[in-house]
Amino acid sequence: MANQNTRRTHSSMANLGILLIVVGIVILALQYVHVDLSWLPQHWADLSWPLRIILPGLALFVVGLVLPDQAGEGLSGLGLVAAAVGTLLWYQDVTGTWASWAYAWALVFPAAGGLAGIIHGTLHANWRHVRDSFGGFVFGVVMFLVLGYVFEGWLGFEGFGLGRIATWVPVWIPGVVLLAVGLIVLFVGTPSEHSSRRAEREQRRIEREQKWMERRVTSQGRTSTPVVPPEEKKMETIFPTEQPNPEDKQPQ
Repeated sequence: MANQNTRRTHSSMANLGILLIVVGIVILALQYVHVDLSWLPQHWADLSWPLRIILPGLALFVVGLVLPDQAGEGLSGLGLVAAAVGTLLWYQDVTGTWASWAYAWALVFPAAGGLAGIIHGTLHANWRHVRDSFGGFVFGVVMFLVLGYVFEGWLGFEGFGLGRIATWVPVWIPGVVLLAVGLIVLFVGTPSEHSSRRAEREQRRIEREQKWMERRVTSQGRTSTPVVPPEEKKMETIFPTEQPNPEDKQPQ
């Protein structure tokens, strides 16, 4: 158990070291990278500042896809979240809809982080991570749609045109959707909880099989050893020697 904990600590530290090294390399490389945007219209060139967030994010995302295990998962998720933030800032700067941050955060996290986990898990055949990330991605998209409908349809915010949906969607739909999602999460659980429960059941099954095998090997070891009964010793009767009677001696 101590050796296993030590290996996990070393693995976590190695992943953290790889993550810091890659981030440092990307930051240093971006100091010497110049993106020429002179071919864009002046208005778009003035609004190109979010590229300073998008490009490093995409670089971290691509590098994270190459790395396996937790280092790659964390790096790809961080990169795609940063790229999503830059893209959303660019859209809001162009359209002037800064108030949409009230609900657009769901597209950044957990939606973008979940999408990164799906892509990384698929490339490295980590299907458990794909299942967990898919739940976060779906949750983020649903929250964005529901909150966007509420903020744009009822509160008059401007952003992604979700307020137009409010003109033909009944007003009771968002409440019913939220109620259904809440009941599902309460009584069924999230995909990550299902995955953790499945892992716990699998671990308990493995432990039971190991105990059963240990008991079987122990019982076989006891029965296979031949039992040699102790050798019986014969009891011998020892008679005392007769002492000569002094009266039987004849006088000389």
